Amino acid sequence: MSPHSGPVAFERLYTWCLRGADYVHAHRLAVCLIGAPLATLILVAINQLVLLDFPNSGDEYVYLYQARMMASGHLWHATVTPAGMFAFNYIVQEPLRTFGSFPPGWPLALAAAVALHVPAWLVNPVLGALTLGLVWVLGSRLYTPRVGVLAAVLVAVSPFFAFNAASYFSHTFCGALLLGAACLAAREDRTPWWVPVSIGLLVGWAVLARYLTGVVCTVPIVLWLLRPGVDRARTLALVGLGGLPWIAVLFAYNAALSGSPWRLTTRPITVSRWFADGVLLRGADILSTHLLRHLLWTPPALILAYLVYLRAAPRVTRRGLLEWMLVLMAGVLYFYVERGGNQYGPRFHYEAFPFAALFVAANVFREPQFTEKRPRDQWLFALLALSVMVMPLWFWKHAAVERRVIRERMDPYTMAAAAGLRDALVLIDGRVGTARSMAASDLTRNPVGHRASVLYGLDPGKDKHCGPTARVPGRTTYLYTWDWLAARGSLRLLVCP
Repeated sequence: MSPHSGPVAFERLYTWCLRGADYVHAHRLAVCLIGAPLATLILVAINQLVLLDFPNSGDEYVYLYQARMMASGHLWHATVTPAGMFAFNYIVQEPLRTFGSFPPGWPLALAAAVALHVPAWLVNPVLGALTLGLVWVLGSRLYTPRVGVLAAVLVAVSPFFAFNAASYFSHTFCGALLLGAACLAAREDRTPWWVPVSIGLLVGWAVLARYLTGVVCTVPIVLWLLRPGVDRARTLALVGLGGLPWIAVLFAYNAALSGSPWRLTTRPITVSRWFADGVLLRGADILSTHLLRHLLWTPPALILAYLVYLRAAPRVTRRGLLEWMLVLMAGVLYFYVERGGNQYGPRFHYEAFPFAALFVAANVFREPQFTEKRPRDQWLFALLALSVMVMPLWFWKHAAVERRVIRERMDPYTMAAAAGLRDALVLIDGRVGTARSMAASDLTRNPVGHRASVLYGLDPGKDKHCGPTARVPGRTTYLYTWDWLAARGSLRLLVCP
């Protein structure tokens, strides 16, 4: 092979990328009419065939639990006894009422879908397709249509995006709201009153969906809105006006569940994790884990290019703090000692990821000709192109792992259904799964009000199987146990004298 064949190949690929992006933008209406349904269909297929329409994280289950309660017009239901048996992570059980502790923004959106008879599994895939369109629009407004198209491609090929957009996590919803606000902030004409008011509505709902993420990501967006060309005091006041309804919702929600408009329902599960013991070492450990997840769930060279261009990008591609959003998220989370549990990539960074992809695309594809690029930039393009090419392999690897994990976690419910149980109580003993085990307290999944033929509870221990903490009147009790060596579960009837 000629020593020049490699550079020539990448030169041709670079030209093809630019021409392809220009073609896509020139035919944007047709692309959107075909691409949006296709993207939604692909994400639905991931949800149904890979993730098996299963809330793979306890967080996802709680969001659905809250949404179903809200759709019925309630924020809580009566506590079912014995309460300890039905304990679940992030669900608060008080003597008289039980409710989810997560922010209300995402459950409200899901509840609206339920009320409109839209399947919950369709919501995030639709939002995922919308996300790609918003990245395209934002890139076109911040830079050029070419950058918008190529940034959307970088996001679309990342399993990080695809798996989260196929899940029940709140990140896709929060990210779409923030991208929508950023698109409005990137308008040339920001003087109409409805622009800042709409931004306030969007970022307000984003904060209500994910408190910390919403606040951190709102700052760069609002600062970009306030760049020269508008009356800053008026614009900022209108943003606040747009966010007022969500402040009222948050205060009412807190007062109803926590007893005070100022006390967040998440407080018991989050406050202790800020600046916990050993935060400097543990923060560094978690940050390195998040960095590794970026390399495993996105085109690996993307994060390398991002870090390089943060230091070396020319002024022409700088957009205030927007390109620093990922760094801001990582920096704030350094002091929050929590890995995120089950996740597809560094999910706490999800909302900032499209902004990083936009910044990288703006710099990698800045020059109109490959030969005009500096050697460093040529290498970064080549590495990024190779990274994108291996994404199908990355996807299939993650799909195989996650499908196995989910099948193992579904095993208690699969076995109960296969056994044809009726009027039964299934106690789950310890952890479930070998590939990536899950605690029983994330698997005691029952419908709102515990109205189901089969209920799932925590095993109180062998010496209590015949006591009141392992019994529900009118139900036959079974014990589910995961066999770690055989990598399968067993279900047996508990017989008491």
